[in-house]
Amino acid sequence: MNYSSDSRGTIFFPIVGLFNANPHALKNNHDTYDVFVEEDYIGKKELLTENDTIEDVLKFIESQGISDVEAHLKGDHYIIEAHKNDLERVKAVIETYLQNR
Repeated sequence: MNYSSDSRGTIFFPIVGLFNANPHALKNNHDTYDVFVEEDYIGKKELLTENDTIEDVLKFIESQGISDVEAHLKGDHYIIEAHKNDLERVKAVIETYLQNR
């Protein structure tokens, strides 16, 4: 083990690599999904806690009074299908949801 001491007998241990750490390597990885309405990209949904699920997006849409909506997961893409009459409202609701989360 490498260490050194000063004239008072204090032992110093080398700190190797601590200051060369990659800040991106220190961040915990979270599941991230790209959210689409039909074929339009709306934003990213990052699952930050164990209780977060991608289905929270659909639950939020339904809590806003929009019930004729379906969603499915394709890889890391969460695709939401809505009735043509509700399409713009669904996009606005999801944008608000993703900005607030």
